[in-house]
Amino acid sequence: MNDSNPGPRASLSAHALALIPKARILGLPGDPRLSAAQRAIFTEADELRRQLLPNELDRLSGNPHSAAGLVGVLQPEAEALVARARSQLLDEQPELIQPGGGLYPPFRAAACWRDLWQFLRCVLYGAASGVVDFTAPRGVQALELLYQELHVPLGAMVRGLELLKQHTMTICPGQQETGDTVVACFDHLIGSLQGFRANREQGNLT
Repeated sequence: MNDSNPGPRASLSAHALALIPKARILGLPGDPRLSAAQRAIFTEADELRRQLLPNELDRLSGNPHSAAGLVGVLQPEAEALVARARSQLLDEQPELIQPGGGLYPPFRAAACWRDLWQFLRCVLYGAASGVVDFTAPRGVQALELLYQELHVPLGAMVRGLELLKQHTMTICPGQQETGDTVVACFDHLIGSLQGFRANREQGNLT
């Protein structure tokens, strides 16, 4: 799955193993709308799967629509935000982690919670940069193929992202201008995952 280990690798197909390194959804390292120095920030941060540093946020804060200041507030809350989204999702759909559910056995659930953290990381990268359409089309396509290969429950992942968005925006509801950028980045990624389902349904009709 996205940037994370989806489970015991011995259980994965060769196709899934080949897709994992390609399923890097962030497009900012190669985005010409950013300066070379800013692209370098995202190249290093994404390679290490880490949050942005204060000095990096400062260097991004001058971009149009950048929510770098808000991102600095949100990043320390990432683990708690994912935990809240996970808890609410399981309250709504407890069958997901039960035998036969889409996130069973436990390693599948753990991989999807890691994906939510990674998705939040990339959303906040986009918000800090001010680039709402922050994804890389080839990486997103590879992620779609990987999710198909691993039978990831897309409806649950989309709902998890929606809940993550809701909980994220409760932290700084007063910062409307930059909050709009964060919301737009979430909506862009949610739309991408919803497109996975649309593509799958269209394929089933042909």
